[in-house]
Amino acid sequence: MNKLRLEGFKAFEEELAISLDNKKNLLLYGENGAGKSSLYEAIKVIFFKDKIESSINAQTPEDLQQLRSELWNSYNNKVASEDFKIEINDTDYKNFDSSSYQIFMISIEDLNVGDNINLQSLLEKVYFTIDSTSDICRNHHNFIESEVNSALLNFHESVNIEIDEEDEYKIKIIDVRKNIERKSDLRKYFNEAKLNLIFLLILLNSIIVSKDVAKTKILVLDDFITSLDTSNRTFLIKYIFDKFQDTQLLIFTHNISFYNLIMHVVNDIEKSNRKWVFSNLYEINNKHKIYIKSEIEKVQTIKDAFNNLPANPSQVEIEGIGNRVRKKFEILLYEYSKLLMIGAVEDSRKILERIAIGKSCYYQNKKTASDLIEDIEGLLSENIPNNLIARLQSLISQYKNSGFDNFQKISKELKLYQKVTMHPMSHGVAGMSTFTTKEILRSLELLEKMEDYLKEMVNTNVATV
Repeated sequence: MNKLRLEGFKAFEEELAISLDNKKNLLLYGENGAGKSSLYEAIKVIFFKDKIESSINAQTPEDLQQLRSELWNSYNNKVASEDFKIEINDTDYKNFDSSSYQIFMISIEDLNVGDNINLQSLLEKVYFTIDSTSDICRNHHNFIESEVNSALLNFHESVNIEIDEEDEYKIKIIDVRKNIERKSDLRKYFNEAKLNLIFLLILLNSIIVSKDVAKTKILVLDDFITSLDTSNRTFLIKYIFDKFQDTQLLIFTHNISFYNLIMHVVNDIEKSNRKWVFSNLYEINNKHKIYIKSEIEKVQTIKDAFNNLPANPSQVEIEGIGNRVRKKFEILLYEYSKLLMIGAVEDSRKILERIAIGKSCYYQNKKTASDLIEDIEGLLSENIPNNLIARLQSLISQYKNSGFDNFQKISKELKLYQKVTMHPMSHGVAGMSTFTTKEILRSLELLEKMEDYLKEMVNTNVATV
């Protein structure tokens, strides 16, 4: 999959487009409600239209037509005036030929099975492009069992499984240390994290045995690690990277730690040549949007554009730079909100708090208020009383920054400790004052400082984000 475009689909009232040129892998972060599930459902609609419709139970052809219409209407965004649109690789999903694709989709809901399970019912539950689940069970259950047990051993788990061919391929879980063997009441004897890991490994190895080398393969994983033990997450992601090198990976998560873990594995552990797109879904005034990290411009680019304005720029030209500043500021604030979710602490947080309540901030280039205190102590240590007040005032004025009216409005609306909601970035927003050249200069200084802090704290180059 190289391109995906949605409009009027579930959470997405306006157009949302993702470009994955050359079949790049996708890692997407978004809080609950940001639109991940809608994106997941859109992919399901593209590749599993028939299976979705098969859930309809109708007594007559007229009822079938009515229920089918209601089903597809349920995917429409509640505000949009027209039916939803989905395009894949620049083709309407209704006309898209998916016969050359194998798609495998796993969400956390797929792992929440009952107290007893058999291999065939597990495979029939999920959205996999498999010709025959009964053939998988009959011909490959031994391989699946062996591979799952090998993985559990590598993950340092004390359990293993048996897939009982004589009992409709029911799955038995065995814990030798605790002397437990169960094919029923599984959730009574094993915790959720252990069960979900087992079922996930079964599904992943079922995919492996069903791969068709002649087809394009895509694995879509939606919040599949939510209940897994933290200790298993690194093992699991490395396992997936190893076993699915021939498969395009689309991974969605609302867990910022897991998002950062995957970036760490990609960049520092695997050092893979596989290309990734790192992206974020977020919500602005009830509208869901996406930003791709590699497509966000650097502060220096905005700064260069500002410095290249004509000697007497028009207000339109100034506001054009101002809107770019707003966009960069909002995205950096969004990145800070993600860091705050996992307890990151940074000096710029204090700057943002002061902006929000209308107070001056104290920094000079990359120096902070702490540096100002050191400079004041140095001045006082000189023990020269002449013009001391004037010299102190002059020193403080070098650090003092104020006049962030636009940022104050934006940062007030951005709830750093709660759900992210940001101010629109378009022209003519009610209550949003226009930028001045003086404010742009101060804003660019602040953005550079924020960018530098983020570079130090996250496992990616935020300047190119």
